[in-house]
Amino acid sequence: MILKHDGTPIATRVECVTTTLRMIKGLMLRRKIPDDYAMVFVFPEPKSDSIHALFMRFPIDVIFLDKDKRVIETARLNPWTGYKHVKNVSYVVEMNAGTSDRYGLVAGAELTFDIAATHINDHV
Repeated sequence: MILKHDGTPIATRVECVTTTLRMIKGLMLRRKIPDDYAMVFVFPEPKSDSIHALFMRFPIDVIFLDKDKRVIETARLNPWTGYKHVKNVSYVVEMNAGTSDRYGLVAGAELTFDIAATHINDHV
Protein backbone atom coordinates (compact mmCIF):
# COMPACT_ATOMS: atom_id res chain seq x y z
CA MET A 1 0.00 0.00 0.00
CA ILE A 2 1.14 3.52 -0.76
CA LEU A 3 -0.05 6.63 1.04
CA LYS A 4 -0.42 9.58 -1.36
CA HIS A 5 -1.34 13.25 -1.35
CA ASP A 6 -2.21 14.90 -4.68
CA GLY A 7 -0.81 11.84 -6.46
CA THR A 8 2.57 12.16 -4.71
CA PRO A 9 3.69 9.20 -2.61
CA ILE A 10 4.42 10.28 0.95
CA ALA A 11 4.80 6.77 2.43
CA THR A 12 5.58 3.50 0.69
CA ARG A 13 5.97 1.44 3.87
CA VAL A 14 2.54 1.57 5.49
CA GLU A 15 1.51 -0.44 8.53
CA CYS A 16 -2.24 -0.58 9.17
CA VAL A 17 -3.57 -1.44 12.61
CA THR A 18 -7.13 -2.12 13.65
CA THR A 19 -6.98 -3.70 17.11
CA THR A 20 -7.14 -1.69 20.31
CA LEU A 21 -3.96 -3.23 21.69
CA ARG A 22 -1.94 -2.37 18.58
CA MET A 23 -3.39 1.15 18.58
CA ILE A 24 -2.38 1.64 22.21
CA LYS A 25 1.14 0.45 21.44
CA GLY A 26 1.46 2.51 18.25
CA LEU A 27 5.06 3.60 17.74
CA MET A 28 5.99 3.45 21.42
CA LEU A 29 9.50 2.24 22.25
CA ARG A 30 10.72 2.28 18.64
CA ARG A 31 14.07 4.01 18.18
CA LYS A 32 13.16 5.49 14.79
CA ILE A 33 11.10 4.88 11.66
CA PRO A 34 12.11 5.23 7.99
CA ASP A 35 11.25 8.49 6.20
CA ASP A 36 8.86 6.62 3.88
CA TYR A 37 6.98 4.91 6.75
CA ALA A 38 3.47 5.56 8.08
CA MET A 39 1.35 3.81 10.68
CA VAL A 40 -2.36 4.08 9.88
CA PHE A 41 -4.94 3.43 12.59
CA VAL A 42 -8.25 2.32 11.06
CA PHE A 43 -11.42 2.78 13.13
CA PRO A 44 -14.63 0.89 12.27
CA GLU A 45 -16.65 4.12 12.61
CA PRO A 46 -15.84 7.80 13.28
CA LYS A 47 -14.96 8.56 16.90
CA SER A 48 -13.26 11.02 19.21
CA ASP A 49 -9.62 10.03 19.49
CA SER A 50 -6.67 10.99 21.64
CA ILE A 51 -3.03 10.44 20.76
CA HIS A 52 -0.10 10.79 23.15
CA ALA A 53 3.67 10.56 22.84
CA LEU A 54 4.41 8.73 26.08
CA PHE A 55 7.27 6.26 25.74
CA MET A 56 8.19 7.81 22.37
CA ARG A 57 11.86 8.34 21.51
CA PHE A 58 11.40 10.79 18.63
CA PRO A 59 8.92 13.48 17.55
CA ILE A 60 6.10 12.51 15.20
CA ASP A 61 3.47 14.14 13.04
CA VAL A 62 -0.06 12.89 13.63
CA ILE A 63 -2.64 13.35 10.88
CA PHE A 64 -6.31 12.93 11.79
CA LEU A 65 -8.57 11.98 8.86
CA ASP A 66 -12.33 11.83 8.41
CA LYS A 67 -14.22 8.97 6.72
CA ASP A 68 -13.36 10.43 3.27
CA LYS A 69 -9.63 10.49 4.17
CA ARG A 70 -9.60 14.29 4.36
CA VAL A 71 -7.33 15.90 6.92
CA ILE A 72 -9.28 17.19 9.92
CA GLU A 73 -6.20 18.35 11.79
CA THR A 74 -2.48 17.69 12.16
CA ALA A 75 -0.27 17.83 15.23
CA ARG A 76 3.44 17.56 16.01
CA LEU A 77 3.98 15.52 19.17
CA ASN A 78 7.29 15.58 20.99
CA PRO A 79 8.49 12.59 23.02
CA TRP A 80 6.92 12.28 26.47
CA THR A 81 5.10 15.62 26.24
CA GLY A 82 2.72 15.48 23.31
CA TYR A 83 -1.03 14.94 23.50
CA LYS A 84 -3.85 15.73 21.07
CA HIS A 85 -7.61 15.05 21.08
CA VAL A 86 -9.77 15.32 17.92
CA LYS A 87 -13.42 14.47 17.21
CA ASN A 88 -15.01 12.62 14.25
CA VAL A 89 -11.86 10.67 13.32
CA SER A 90 -11.92 7.61 11.04
CA TYR A 91 -8.15 7.26 10.48
CA VAL A 92 -5.04 8.44 12.27
CA VAL A 93 -1.67 8.50 10.52
CA GLU A 94 1.61 8.66 12.45
CA MET A 95 4.76 9.64 10.56
CA ASN A 96 8.13 11.27 11.18
CA ALA A 97 8.00 14.88 12.35
CA GLY A 98 8.10 17.31 9.44
CA THR A 99 6.10 15.15 7.03
CA SER A 100 2.96 17.31 7.28
CA ASP A 101 4.91 20.47 6.43
CA ARG A 102 6.95 18.81 3.68
CA TYR A 103 3.82 17.64 1.82
CA GLY A 104 1.41 20.46 2.69
CA LEU A 105 -0.90 18.30 4.77
CA VAL A 106 -3.33 20.83 6.18
CA ALA A 107 -7.03 20.72 7.09
CA GLY A 108 -9.03 19.79 3.98
CA ALA A 109 -6.16 18.02 2.16
CA GLU A 110 -7.04 14.53 0.94
CA LEU A 111 -4.91 11.42 1.33
CA THR A 112 -5.36 8.29 -0.74
CA PHE A 113 -4.69 4.70 0.26
CA ASP A 114 -6.55 1.44 -0.20
CA ILE A 115 -7.07 -0.48 3.01
CA ALA A 116 -8.73 -3.39 1.19
CA ALA A 117 -5.62 -3.93 -0.92
CA THR A 118 -3.23 -4.17 1.99
CA HIS A 119 -2.40 -6.67 4.66
CA ILE A 120 -3.72 -5.32 7.93
CA ASN A 121 -1.17 -5.89 10.68
CA ASP A 122 -2.98 -6.81 13.86
CA HIS A 123 -0.05 -8.56 15.49
CA VAL A 124 1.01 -7.47 18.94
